Amino acid sequence: MSKFLIPTIAGLGVAGVGGGIYLAHKNFENPVSEKKTVRTKLQKAKFKIPSKEDNQHWTSIKTAYNNVRTHADKVFSTSSSEVGEEDLKRLCEEALEKDENDTSYDKAKRWCVVTTTISSYLKEWGMNALPTSDSNNEKQSEWTKLSGEYASSNSKIAGVDSLSSEAWKNLRSECKKLGDKKNYDDDFDTSFESSKIWCIDK
Repeated sequence: MSKFLIPTIAGLGVAGVGGGIYLAHKNFENPVSEKKTVRTKLQKAKFKIPSKEDNQHWTSIKTAYNNVRTHADKVFSTSSSEVGEEDLKRLCEEALEKDENDTSYDKAKRWCVVTTTISSYLKEWGMNALPTSDSNNEKQSEWTKLSGEYASSNSKIAGVDSLSSEAWKNLRSECKKLGDKKNYDDDFDTSFESSKIWCIDK
């Protein structure tokens, strides 16, 4: 090989390496931004996306979906006939890949996440619901304290303007109703906010 050719090749090698380092540095400075979709927004909100193979979930959620399939504000598209599991999976897959600000977000939150109750969802956010069993008086002091604050509060549970004479038991009962609500129920969001105020162990 010519002695004049060797330095030229070496020089090209250094330039190539240098170019690679420059590009890597530029990519580090400007990382590819994550596509913000309905899926990523739900995951950031601590909902879990079911796999297509989770037959138990899809069988259960299909029943709930078909119960309201004629309500345009609740389902992806109204239907006079029952929607099958495969159809619902397809509808969810389409909704999940849409932009995070798409109007399908609220519907995807109902039908395209692993079904959860408010009690369970509170745990996802590091909060524990107070016990609501009628069989004992566990945490009575906490319930009494909360019920004492209820009358003067402007953030009451929807439909509960006041508590009965046994206020703490009344509040415990209302919190049990809230805790059992599922993410596809109409008032899931407002119930979650009320639960954070009146139903958690602080």
